[in-house]
Amino acid sequence: MKTLNKTNQILFFILVFFVLLYFGSSFLVPFIFSAFFASLMTPFSNMLEKIRIPRALSSLGSTLVIFIVVGGILYILVKQISLFVSDISQVRGEIQTLIQNIQSEIASILNITLEEQKQIWQNRSADIITRIELALTTFLGNILNTTGGFLLVLVYTFLLLYFRDKFENAFMQYFTKEKEGEVREVITRVSRVVHHYLWGRAQVMALLGIMYYITFLIFDIPYAGLLTIFGALVTIIPYLGPLISGILPILFGIIYLQDIYIIVLFTLIIVTEQLVESYVFEPLIIGREVKINPLAVIIAITLGSMIWGLAGMILFVPLFAIFKIISSHTPGLEPVGYFLGPSRHR
Repeated sequence: MKTLNKTNQILFFILVFFVLLYFGSSFLVPFIFSAFFASLMTPFSNMLEKIRIPRALSSLGSTLVIFIVVGGILYILVKQISLFVSDISQVRGEIQTLIQNIQSEIASILNITLEEQKQIWQNRSADIITRIELALTTFLGNILNTTGGFLLVLVYTFLLLYFRDKFENAFMQYFTKEKEGEVREVITRVSRVVHHYLWGRAQVMALLGIMYYITFLIFDIPYAGLLTIFGALVTIIPYLGPLISGILPILFGIIYLQDIYIIVLFTLIIVTEQLVESYVFEPLIIGREVKINPLAVIIAITLGSMIWGLAGMILFVPLFAIFKIISSHTPGLEPVGYFLGPSRHR
């Protein structure tokens, strides 16, 4: 009976926790983004204060860095999207030409006439276009929801940086003197993990963006800026992000490159760059300290998408990494930390 009651309490707590996450998203999403940004900029703010710059100015300066970098990337992305939308008729023409070429190949290989293919396409095209429009609308809506609270994120970031000592001291009052050393160690590890994840991820995305941009210029792929920024940013979503980041340039290559051998070469280069990003840059730059096992990553992405949409897909992975550290130092939760940790083969 005691075991059943304990299980019911745990299930009830999990249910309440996820209900709070869902209904508290309007507050929690910008606050967690700002907490991550504050953790990322804390070393920079500390460096400014060591040269006798007041806390208020150091916090403001760190927040301005976030504003310039993130705001600049969003501005360039919006400009590139506007350019793409203004040329959408030309893109549609290129796609129609590609479809005609594919239909001709199908007719010669499978003996299906162009008229029969046209009939098949007319029967399927409405449903396909509807699905594509819905996917694009959902994706753009998620981007707007994520970036719409950017100013609020900046305000939170400044306040978290300015009052960071007060927050830590208030949190420490919940623990006894005997536990203080261990708790401070956990806080330090959590801060280090967040910093390594964000700074490491930024470096990996920058390196991938450089490789992408050079490749697009060499092959003369249109909208190189848009493909580079989008391709680099989307990789922040584990597994799903790199897949989208690789498929989109390849689709553009198929549309705009005429020679089949050039298309194959372009595809091989994009795939190689993705492999280098995933298996060389990430382990070297981000490291294993912020890693969680693949099953936990998939669970984090799925739950994050269900609860917070695009923001959840980005935030839940580092949140799981933080929970891994906390559970590893909490009696009774050690098995959870062990499960969330990366796999080790003996």
